[in-house]
Amino acid sequence: MFRNWSIAWRLGGSMLLASLVILGAVIGYGYGIARQILEQELEAKAWQLSRAVTARIESVEVAVRKTVDGMGGRMAIDAPKRPETLYLLLERLVRVNEEIYGASIALEPKAFGYSETYASPYVYRSWNQLVRDDRGKRADRYFVQDWYTTPRLTRQPLWSEPYRAASRGNALMVSYSTPIFDDQDRFLGVATCDISLEWLADLLQSLPLGKGGYAFLLSRNGTYITHPDRQLILKENIFSQSEEQLNPKLRELGRQMVQGREGFIPYGDVFAGQHGWLLYRSIPSTGWSIGIFFPEAELMAKVSELSRREGFVGFFGFLLLIPVMMYISRSITEPLRKLADSTKSLAAGDLDAPLPIIKGQDEVANLAGSFVSMRGELKKHIDMLQAAATAKERIASELRIAQSIQMELVPKTFPPFPDRQDFELYAMMNPAREVGGDFYDFLMPDPEHLWIVIGDVSGKGIPAALFMAVTRTFLRAFVQEEASPGRVLARVNDELACNNESNMFVTLFCGVVHLPDGVFRWANGGHNPPFFLPAGGKTEFLPRTKGALVGAIEELAFAETELKLQPGDTLFLYTDGVTEAMNQTQQLFGNDRTRDCLQELRQQDCVGIVNGMAAQLADFAEGAEQSDDITMLVLRFFGPDLTDGHPGRTDDA
Repeated sequence: MFRNWSIAWRLGGSMLLASLVILGAVIGYGYGIARQILEQELEAKAWQLSRAVTARIESVEVAVRKTVDGMGGRMAIDAPKRPETLYLLLERLVRVNEEIYGASIALEPKAFGYSETYASPYVYRSWNQLVRDDRGKRADRYFVQDWYTTPRLTRQPLWSEPYRAASRGNALMVSYSTPIFDDQDRFLGVATCDISLEWLADLLQSLPLGKGGYAFLLSRNGTYITHPDRQLILKENIFSQSEEQLNPKLRELGRQMVQGREGFIPYGDVFAGQHGWLLYRSIPSTGWSIGIFFPEAELMAKVSELSRREGFVGFFGFLLLIPVMMYISRSITEPLRKLADSTKSLAAGDLDAPLPIIKGQDEVANLAGSFVSMRGELKKHIDMLQAAATAKERIASELRIAQSIQMELVPKTFPPFPDRQDFELYAMMNPAREVGGDFYDFLMPDPEHLWIVIGDVSGKGIPAALFMAVTRTFLRAFVQEEASPGRVLARVNDELACNNESNMFVTLFCGVVHLPDGVFRWANGGHNPPFFLPAGGKTEFLPRTKGALVGAIEELAFAETELKLQPGDTLFLYTDGVTEAMNQTQQLFGNDRTRDCLQELRQQDCVGIVNGMAAQLADFAEGAEQSDDITMLVLRFFGPDLTDGHPGRTDDA
């Protein structure tokens, strides 16, 4: 009868469960009360320490701010005319303020009638001496630096982000800048001073935080100013650290701190690998935030010791229940042990291994029956997976072969006509999938004519690739027979549209250059109009010609137009994968951005233009997956070389 009971009944009817629940409740309650009291005392201590640190930092900040603002006010009143006066004023400021490493007055050009265009007297400490310098005579261009331009524009003082000063042994520094205006509200310059922050690390290390506790400071943007791990100071941002560790709690903590909020929270420390509590609060005068961490292990040692003693007493009571526990465990675990032994073979892959027959109606018996059913379903599922894997591998192999064949169809040897000096040609194709529908081609049926073609087949995958191959075959055949780009497109259209049950089509641009005189004739079958880069003008679209999609409807006519190319003129052919490239925010690259990029790259050779556009597209996409193929072809015409009567580049080309 007992065997037919459920596991819940067996556990509920035992004295062991009742004893363990009571013992656990007593220990847990005592531990919780002690922990609550400790946390309250710890929070009060943490707030007291943070207020003391904040007051110390703000006292230094107020003293520096009053000193620098006073210096700026004196400048506005006295308006000294000689640099010596400024240097004496700065030396007095640095000498009487130990926190100040250096100070300067960066003058607005000719604000005081100096002959120099720029003047920035600077006085700093070096080996217990005061050294004079003039930033205006160096190449650092102080008048475009943030510490100068920001106070000028905002008319407000500025605390810089902390930085390392190489001139002072890589010491931790911060700068305070304030604008100077005269009584007529004219901007005269910026007074600034550099303050050492090395005392901050000593101040935070001196806090009574125990062996595992520590404090740290964050700047306005979340950069570590001080931290026990010196590798993080000014080199790591709390947000970049959270991304590196995939820690959303650390990112949320950083967001709270840079927003000037405060709190006392449980915290899993990522530096020391401990758990504990963290207090954080802002320092309003600087925009910084302070964090103070208290380790749980050290602070909860006494509470844990009390819990261990209570657990020791409870252990003896537990020993009295061992006989009952053994009986109950055997009645439950024996059938499970048999089932576990049998399922080891299943886990090893032997789905034909026998399973024990467990009688009864309890959970264990039901579990054994479920294993029997699961074994049968696993056999079916494995057979299906094997079939699917075989089919997937076959498709992947076919796609690789198709990609190889497709890439062999387009020319890849550049320069394609190394003996020709009257033009330069380069192209690139990057399918969005294993195989795509884009293609380009160029050929010379005779020494005087160069044909260029670019196309984009509707759809993707193997069907598009096959349609592309057929289209290329027709183009190459008709170019040999026809002299007109429009006639070539018309014949290709008729051949593709005939018996086109798949309803596929292709956009085509076809053009031919008469190399002796540079006359370029073209026809367009629904393709993106190429860009024209004249040697001495702005980049623009080639004039549009009338022409529909190729392969959709039979007996269509394609209009032609022509343009006389001058030496140095360049043509840029492309598919819509260029202009429709998207970034992470689904923004398109667009025609205007394409035209602007080509204008910047116009001085490059054909290889440089294609590679430059590819780099611009990659930077714009920022790793976003593209849905369309990207194909580009660039042709530059050099014209005949008049010096010897033969075609080729001139010396100025």
